[in-house]
Amino acid sequence: MATAAAAPAQSGARTLYRSRGPDPLRKLFLQRFPTFQAAYEQRYAAFFGKFRLPLICRAASAFRLCGDWNQGIARIRCPDCGYDLFHPFSCKSFFLCTSCAQKRTLLLGEYLGDDLLLCLPHRQFVWTIPKVLRVFLRHDWELFADIGRLLFDILTRYFTQAAGRSIYTAMVSSHQTFGEFAAWHPHWHAIVLEGGFDRHDRFFFIPLGANEALTEIWRHRVVALFLSKGLLNPDFARKLLSWRHSGFSIESGTRIYDQEARQALSQYIVRAPLPREKIHWDQDQDTVSWKSSTSGYFKGRERHFSCLDFIAQVTLHIPPRGRHLVRRYGLYSSRGRGTWKDRPALCTRAPQHWYGRQAAQPPTPTDAPKDQEVSTLCSKKAWARLLAKVYELDVMACPNCGCRMSVIAVILDPAEIRKIINCLTRHGRGPPTQG
Repeated sequence: MATAAAAPAQSGARTLYRSRGPDPLRKLFLQRFPTFQAAYEQRYAAFFGKFRLPLICRAASAFRLCGDWNQGIARIRCPDCGYDLFHPFSCKSFFLCTSCAQKRTLLLGEYLGDDLLLCLPHRQFVWTIPKVLRVFLRHDWELFADIGRLLFDILTRYFTQAAGRSIYTAMVSSHQTFGEFAAWHPHWHAIVLEGGFDRHDRFFFIPLGANEALTEIWRHRVVALFLSKGLLNPDFARKLLSWRHSGFSIESGTRIYDQEARQALSQYIVRAPLPREKIHWDQDQDTVSWKSSTSGYFKGRERHFSCLDFIAQVTLHIPPRGRHLVRRYGLYSSRGRGTWKDRPALCTRAPQHWYGRQAAQPPTPTDAPKDQEVSTLCSKKAWARLLAKVYELDVMACPNCGCRMSVIAVILDPAEIRKIINCLTRHGRGPPTQG
């Protein structure tokens, strides 16, 4: 796994990359997951669901192989001094591997901030539901999509009423299932365009956040949705609507005006559930401690888990395969974006890297040549570039002479990999231990 070993440089100069070695969290899964798997049906299936075990095993298997040299390595070499090194493949998973999750978070944040969101004011809405309803989403992940569509309908009606005319707005919604200590806490983050366009493509700025009336509409619409699906009986639904403290809430205090805030918030709403810096594994006691943020609700409180309970808690948030975690609505949907090129009011407000901008502009002499070695898309997704952006570490700088290194080979053959490992081990450069 590609993880940074140093803090960002204060002077702005990029430092050399040094691998941290084996991730303690991955070592925990390597050693304790077989025991968890054997105990799952007896200890955890009744609460978490027996059907989830194959899904958990698939994700854990990928995570445990992350950074394993036997799965494939890339050879990186300096053309000037001849220094070379080997780097293993990553697992590209999200919910367990903190390093690969950070890559996904950065790429999604860049996409939302640089390619999708219009250069107009936006606001974040955070929607929560009471504990009594959260259990339904643990067993039916389709409800996340249903509620996402419900959110957009509520906001569209809200803005239309405020504008006094029919308007077309836009929203990006990301549902998260976790709270502090990986507790099951489903909620929705929505980045919402503050206003919308009428049928003449005139933009109406509507800087309205949440209020009591909107919260009541949110409560009634969610209860009606659960009733329509047969998840609540009418008597309990009426009781839920009569509660003084309903458990439904909307927070909308965060507003977005500039590019930096757009990208930062985009990364926040797609963050992974496991903050590695808060988690410590005590191998002697076979326990995991999790220290909460000092600024949050728990104010630095620490919670301790047995290793098996910790694995059960964090794997609860692995979604079923093929489920979308981020959804786009209105002008940000695929169909909505397809109309931008024919609407000057949207073209002029499109983000810098919007895909339609190149089609609308003729090529210039400064454009990159067609026979460039690495495509723009591949360059954009380079893990080395992301590490340099976040940690100010240059993973492709030679530690001997500082020149640029490059990947000269990708080795997949197990026999060849074993020869390389044996050779490096004889010279004291073997791979780090995995367990």
